[in-house]
Amino acid sequence: MTDIQAVIFDADGTILDTRELIFQAYEHVLSQHGYDVPSREIIFDEVRGNAADVTYRKRAVHHDPDELVKIHRLFQAEHVDLWSAYEGLHDLLGAVKHAGMKMGICTSRGAAVEQMLEDAYVKEFFDSIVHADMVQNHKPHPEPLLRVLAELGVAANNAVMIGDTDADIGAGKAASVAFTIGITHGVGSRELLEETGADYIVDHLSEILPLVT
Repeated sequence: MTDIQAVIFDADGTILDTRELIFQAYEHVLSQHGYDVPSREIIFDEVRGNAADVTYRKRAVHHDPDELVKIHRLFQAEHVDLWSAYEGLHDLLGAVKHAGMKMGICTSRGAAVEQMLEDAYVKEFFDSIVHADMVQNHKPHPEPLLRVLAELGVAANNAVMIGDTDADIGAGKAASVAFTIGITHGVGSRELLEETGADYIVDHLSEILPLVT
């Protein structure tokens, strides 16, 4: 039986419901600069697991993506009412901590994720937080996940990666974690998570604890 010593979470779409925040930020920036705004389905399909500059390089070809990311992040910082923690988050994190496991965050969101975790009253649970501004390569590349593991001092085969997108599952596979868990309440579908090879797929945070303990 695998000795699970660490549980690593994606942030957006996994522990934080930021779907409305994400869409409205892209809607605001693209429309403000004269670009068509794709449907929610297209936006979510394009942004899952990616840093914001990737989408702006594709969708706003006549503007500096770095400047657009600044506007994007400012909009999100000013609209904290558009996101919330998923139901059951505090109970799950408390139970994982009580079980003696370490926890980490591996996210494609930038440094603002730290304040969001603080606002959700969960930052204290995490022993490592690695965000997009700290790495050169983003998920599904294993770099950010391997950095979390290094900071936790836990071998990959003693850790679990949990996320809502193919990028999260792909990073877990690339880093050779013990197993991956896909969750369906974010922007990735069950079909996508199955195709990516998630070892387990759940619909609610409450289903995770029995899998990791």
